[in-house]
Amino acid sequence: MTRSALLARLVVVLGVVGFWTFASIGAAREPGYDPSVDYLSALAAVGATEPSWGFAMFASATLAVLATAWRVGSPLLAQAAASLAIGGAFRGSCPDGAAGCNAGALVVAPTLPGQVHSAGVLGYQLLLSAAMAHLAWRCRAAGRRRAAVAALAGSLVPLLLATNPLPLDAGVSQRLWVVSGQFVLLMAVFWPARRTTVHP
Repeated sequence: MTRSALLARLVVVLGVVGFWTFASIGAAREPGYDPSVDYLSALAAVGATEPSWGFAMFASATLAVLATAWRVGSPLLAQAAASLAIGGAFRGSCPDGAAGCNAGALVVAPTLPGQVHSAGVLGYQLLLSAAMAHLAWRCRAAGRRRAAVAALAGSLVPLLLATNPLPLDAGVSQRLWVVSGQFVLLMAVFWPARRTTVHP
């Protein structure tokens, strides 16, 4: 294993662990916050008790995506990281705190920063799916059929989960979607230590 491969894997793992660590701390310090119901983004929103934990959560996720982009040589993944960073930098509004914000009956009027945030997160998902679909094509062209199937699944499953197809509370559904995307990053970066060099 090369040093670059080891470094990329380390950054992705730390990014994923950091994400959930910061999310857990932020949730614990937010009065009334229920992870099964409330959104992760609310932890960084205007009105959150300690939004710095939410910012750290987004930063960790962005680093994980960037490291994966570098490891597999994907400009689309790099763009996904940039879109996620934009989503983390622009904050939604939760004037009464993160608990219950836009979850259930409490819906806050949209703001421009909140709309940019939502667009950034949506852009991240679309670019992640596009990147994995492109990687699947590259792997298939290089004769790596198992990797191609895995990459295609990594393109479709998070995209499907983003539509909340299961009868779950909002917090659970969103966290399932996040986990699926993080699994895709880990899967990509822990593939055999060589890049796929076939390009369209």
